Amino acid sequence: MYAAELDDDLFDRIALALEGVDVIETLSIKRPNWISAFDRTGVWVETERSRARGSGAQRVPAWMFDVAWKQLCKNGSLSQIELLNDLNVKRSAFVCALLAQLPDVVVVQNRPTVLERITPA
Repeated sequence: MYAAELDDDLFDRIALALEGVDVIETLSIKRPNWISAFDRTGVWVETERSRARGSGAQRVPAWMFDVAWKQLCKNGSLSQIELLNDLNVKRSAFVCALLAQLPDVVVVQNRPTVLERITPA
């Protein structure tokens, strides 16, 4: 079952990462994602494609961040391929790019994207 809203911990982490941030680029091909809003249900993002179509910001739902974060915490690493193919997160590039903004997450590979979580010793 997927979370409809972010829990307090993940909400606070993302809020801190988004503080003062207007754009997050994808990690492998550096495509801009303009952040227009954020709340417990997700992050509203405009891409070059949505801007060209005039469709406005689209919500990347909380469950996508929740499932990615849980997998990253459980395994210590997460690949964009795993996120897309195994966990069915269709906005995997943006989810990885946002998680990479968290202070305890590092990008260990860009193509394909692989993240690792650093835990204090």
